[in-house]
Order: sequence, then structure tokens, then C-alpha cells
Amino acid sequence: MGTAAEDATGNPGYGAAPHRALLDAGWSTAWTPARPREGATGAERIRDLAAGGYAALPIAEELGGAGAGLTEMAGAQRALGRVDPSAAVALNMHAFTVGLMVDYWKRHRDTTWMLLEGIAASGALVASAFAEPGGSPNFMTSRSEAVPTGKGYRVSGVKYPCSLATTATLVCLTARVTGTDETILALIPSNAPGLGAEGEWPSLGMRESDTARLVLRDVEVDDRLVFHRGPADVIDENVTAGMAWFSVLLTATYHGVLSGLLDAACRGVTASQRFGPRTALLGRAARELLTLGGACRQLAADIDTGALAGEAAMACAVGLRATLSDTRDRVLAAVTPVVGSRLYGRGQEAAGLALDSLAAHHHPPSLLVCDEVVGSFCTGRALTFDPAG
Repeated sequence: MGTAAEDATGNPGYGAAPHRALLDAGWSTAWTPARPREGATGAERIRDLAAGGYAALPIAEELGGAGAGLTEMAGAQRALGRVDPSAAVALNMHAFTVGLMVDYWKRHRDTTWMLLEGIAASGALVASAFAEPGGSPNFMTSRSEAVPTGKGYRVSGVKYPCSLATTATLVCLTARVTGTDETILALIPSNAPGLGAEGEWPSLGMRESDTARLVLRDVEVDDRLVFHRGPADVIDENVTAGMAWFSVLLTATYHGVLSGLLDAACRGVTASQRFGPRTALLGRAARELLTLGGACRQLAADIDTGALAGEAAMACAVGLRATLSDTRDRVLAAVTPVVGSRLYGRGQEAAGLALDSLAAHHHPPSLLVCDEVVGSFCTGRALTFDPAG
């Protein structure tokens, strides 16, 4: 896999600007996104990217995919975050979900291969239906209910917010099995009877991520599409793998968004030739992104090679997720005096990127429990995402 290079479409990579060569160094991917088609909606851009090979990137080559590991997928997510933040945050959920499935298949060598092969062959997008209304400090707790049937389960509940709500072919969901302490993880077709996308996500930023409310009303789930069963609220290897993939890809996505914001700040200073204290502020923002990027790539590499696993991997993953939020705020604090009123101007690139980057604070796990998890690991206590636990 090579390092992404800036081409005629303007894809991010090594360009003429020194800061871009600095921030892009070390990020590696064989896939680079094309610039969005002029006038295309968010859903149309997402479909274009899926058709351009993104959907099969993390799937093993023997199953028809590109075989990109976590490190390669991080590079792809960062590249996409630079050119299309809304599409990047939506496709992050597909990449995380499919990456988790690939990890599960590699560990168990079970029938998950059939699902992955089908996704690779069709270029299908997979929505991640884990979040539920009202939020929960313990993101592993599902209110959706799975009632056992003769052929699988009948699931009811609400998933919100859910990206790829109308563009996904498949939906990956969690639900608690009625009368047990067990949770299932399953794939269902997005056109399954009883499953519907309703309304929209009334967010301030990331407005074109195809995010809405998914409502499940007695949706039949074939037992063959259930690829994991386990005790609810227990942090097992599946949960750990999922958190590692999610944290790395999320961080890479917002690293791309924040790199785009620094682009805008550097262009303004260079064009005006007004340096002075602005130079130091740009340097402060750049070093924050250099540190975050290095941490993200290192965790990805450690997961790919197996150098980090178990509770240590979980502690590192949630630590990276919390550091993303801290870094976002420090980068904004540094570039605000440089960019000035453009951060508050309607239609301004910098203002849009700053608003999009604010969403970094609102992904699970809750920032209230991230440090608690790391501290629990350091003191030998049991890890939990339940603050009351």
C-alpha cells in the first residue's frame, strides 16, 4: 500500500504546501476518494464512494475484498475526512462494522465469511444500528428487544441516530434477548418488513451523513444472520475489537477534518503574508495534530500486529477516543485567532469544518467514562462502561 498522493482531483496527500506534507506523512492507503460531484446530495456522494470500491476495502482478499487492515482503513478514513466530512463520518460506521465482522471471522472462521463475501461482491453498505434515543453512559446496554422464534428472533426497538439510514443495504444491530442476560449482534436487510427510516437527525454539523431514526417493529431476524451472541454488558474480545476499530477510524476521520481546517488557516496566513504571532499558533495546531495522528497510527499498527490485545487494548482505545476530543478543542483554540470571523461566517469553509468537528465530542463511549476505564485498568479494577458500576 502506498502513501496517498495529491492528484488532479485534489485528493489529500503530499502537495506543495509544507504543512500538508508534514501532517500527511505516515498515513498510508491504497484508496483515495474522488472529489464530490458538484451538486450531489450527501446520499448520492455516499453511494458514489461505495461504488468506487470503499465498501469492500476491509474485507479479506480471499473473500473478494481489498484486504485493508486497520492501519490502511485509518488512512482511507482520514483521506475522506479531508474532502467530505459528512460522507466520512457516515462511512466510518460501515468501515467499523465490517472491520469488526472481519476480525470476528479471522478469530472464529465461522459462517460470517458468507456475509462478508456477499458484501464484497455487491458493494453493499452496512449501517451500524447501535445507538438508541436518549443516549446511555453504558453504550453496550440495548433497550431493543429480541424475542426468540422458531427460526431466529423478532426484534423491536428504536435506533437513533443511525448513519447510512437510507443508503445502506444491510443493518447491523444489537438487541437484548427477552428473559435472558444475552445480547445478539445481527445483520438484517434494510428492506426487511417492519424496518423503516423516519425523520432526520437535526444536527448543526455533519448534515449530509444520511443520518435518521431507524424503527424496528417486529422485524424477523433469521438465525443465520446472527453472527454473535454473548452476555450483555460484558467486555469480551468482540467488544474490545469493536472499540479498537471504532476509536482508530473515528480519530482518523476527525484528524482529516481538522487537517482541512488547518489547511484553511495556513492558506489565509500565507495569502495575506501576515505572520507574526499567527505562525506560532499554526505551529501549535500542527503539533497537536501530529501527536494525535501518531497515536492513532500506532494503536492501529499494534492492533493489526497483535502487539496489543485484551484489556490493555480497550484502555488504549478509549484513551485515544477521549484524546480526540481534547485535541479537537486545542486545535480550535489555536486557529480561532488566526482564522478570525471566517469561523463564524455563513458559507465559509472554515466555519463548516469547525462545526463538523464539534461532533467529535458526541460519539460513544461517553467522555464521562473514558478516563474511568483507563484508570480502572491502571489500578487493576474491572473495566466497565457503566458509571454506576
